[in-house]
Amino acid sequence: MTTEEPMAKLEIKKGPDDEVTAGGLRVVACRREVGTIDGGISVYVWGQEAGQDVELVRMDLFRTRPHYHAPAERQEETVIPAADSVAWGIEALTTRASELAGEAGSAEVGEALDTEALGAAGPLLLDLFGRLEEPNEVSYFEIPQFVLDELAAG
Repeated sequence: MTTEEPMAKLEIKKGPDDEVTAGGLRVVACRREVGTIDGGISVYVWGQEAGQDVELVRMDLFRTRPHYHAPAERQEETVIPAADSVAWGIEALTTRASELAGEAGSAEVGEALDTEALGAAGPLLLDLFGRLEEPNEVSYFEIPQFVLDELAAG
């Protein structure tokens, strides 16, 4: 006899996307709230590889558990080791975007980036993050109860 894992519904609230382009990257961002557990700004970093848009990295610049995924579809999280995750995100995109593209498995994209343009994009990114609207869409995801409990425990 097998016992099924109890499931729970996780509410995700998401705001409208906004974006900027700099140095060969398209940076799409929105505000997200993950239940009552955490939230902040999610950043989707896109580049061009063989003429196709490819999502390289997703950064969740959250208040409690800031992390990123490289490549973007990777489930495992890399912890952002900074008290100010938004400042970390801007610094990473303006000074280490090539390294992040390599970490995402797209070294060619990283080599093609205009590092000078990215280095000057800090004010552009800060403006993008500052103008993001509050979440207005709600969706629900079923996840195992123990995962929700772990998230809530921090």
